[in-house]
Amino acid sequence: MKRFALFLLLTSIATANINAQDTDSITAIDKIAQEHQLPDEHPGGWNFDVIFSPKKESKHWYPRQVLNFSVGFIGGVNQAEGVRLNMGQSIELELGNILTAQTPVGRNGIVLAGLGIGWRNYRMTNRQMFAKHDDGSISVEPYPEGADPKFSRIKTFGFILPLKYCHKVGRGRRTFFAVGPELYYMPHASLKTRYRTEEGNQFLKDNKLHFNKFSVGIGAEFCVQGLGVYYKYNPFNLLDTDYGPKFSTMTVGLKVAL
Repeated sequence: MKRFALFLLLTSIATANINAQDTDSITAIDKIAQEHQLPDEHPGGWNFDVIFSPKKESKHWYPRQVLNFSVGFIGGVNQAEGVRLNMGQSIELELGNILTAQTPVGRNGIVLAGLGIGWRNYRMTNRQMFAKHDDGSISVEPYPEGADPKFSRIKTFGFILPLKYCHKVGRGRRTFFAVGPELYYMPHASLKTRYRTEEGNQFLKDNKLHFNKFSVGIGAEFCVQGLGVYYKYNPFNLLDTDYGPKFSTMTVGLKVAL
């Protein structure tokens, strides 16, 4: 009888010890699994942001610094007779992606929709000038005889809405290329011509122009650690061709991520 009681006691102790060891083993296995758990491929869905891209703890690649400032030089394409844009002095300034919406595509790509603002200055510095007439039309004409030309330009202000695919290059978060269409809405345009005669400086100004407020172009960029180069092409004519000469534009410039 004593031997039987001793056997039950030893069996109980051994069973409790095994259960404790099993519990410890399961706990250790769970801990290891949690430490080595793979992150989700991407968070999914659209992510909306004001000025800045998603926070650093995002499991998916994002360029982080989306807000950017661009300076570009504008060249004329398919220019009508007499139109000669000076690419060295025709400049655009843009503050891009003030608002953004982003969604992942694969592990190293995103589709980004943004909203920015921009100013464009289309300038001629040859002996031809933009001239506005009483019927609202714009023509390209020579300066008055004896005049010393300074410049003749059309300036626009408006909004840029890009829709681009961005793809990470290498291991860094801030090295990527992007390409895609851009929608432009330009609610304001003005004309200004300046030249000098014997009577002094002469200015011709007008803020009521017939121009294309909506247009669509394509843009591409390559950025490394917040610095980049970009190219844009807009096949649409700047002016309403019923009122002015035909010319479209391309831009080459530099971009800085803020």
